[in-house]
Amino acid sequence: MAISGTTTFNLGIDDIINEALSQVGGEVTQGEEVLEARRSLDLLLREWQNRGFALWKTALGTFTASDSSVTETLPTDLIDVIVATSRKDTTDLELTRINMEDYERLPDKTQTGRPVQYAIQHGTAGQTMYLWPLADAADTYTIRYRYFGYTDDSSKSTYNADVPTRMLPALTAGLAYKMAIKRPGVPDARIQMLKTLYDEIFTTAFEADRERSSLFMRPSFRF
Repeated sequence: MAISGTTTFNLGIDDIINEALSQVGGEVTQGEEVLEARRSLDLLLREWQNRGFALWKTALGTFTASDSSVTETLPTDLIDVIVATSRKDTTDLELTRINMEDYERLPDKTQTGRPVQYAIQHGTAGQTMYLWPLADAADTYTIRYRYFGYTDDSSKSTYNADVPTRMLPALTAGLAYKMAIKRPGVPDARIQMLKTLYDEIFTTAFEADRERSSLFMRPSFRF
């Protein structure tokens, strides 16, 4: 028997919503239910990102640290930094992350040299990176940071969801559960069944979406 020979299957936003509502069952009871589903879809994706970073939304950012620059405004789609290094010529040095409280305890925040530490200030409009020591005017360092960011909004029905296709079962199951809570008359037993199904599919999907390298742990001694 012949097979298609293609691996391009995907679902548009409308297809995801229709699949999720069909899992809820029953008739559409509200004219704005599809609009609500799109809003719930975006909220669900934000919920996923609160549980941990997704590999498909990691990216590399860079900026130049020179002339005693204290801070750097990070991209607006950035949620948090995973790892950061300072590059001089062809040599990279991993930066140690400290919290803003430890940064404030530094006695001389204007000290210059090769940056070895950084702190992240989270804000409603974006994130800011603080470096220490500050790069002096005689040297230029490239700060490289791997970060994870927000998923794209589901603003148009013709778009695809900003997830790899392997995550579509978890996405539709999660949306079905969220919409079952909203739709009047859905039996509690069915809502619980949809939640259980979603939890199982989500756990399996996110366990598969992980780094395959070995994990090494080492103690950190601070005095």
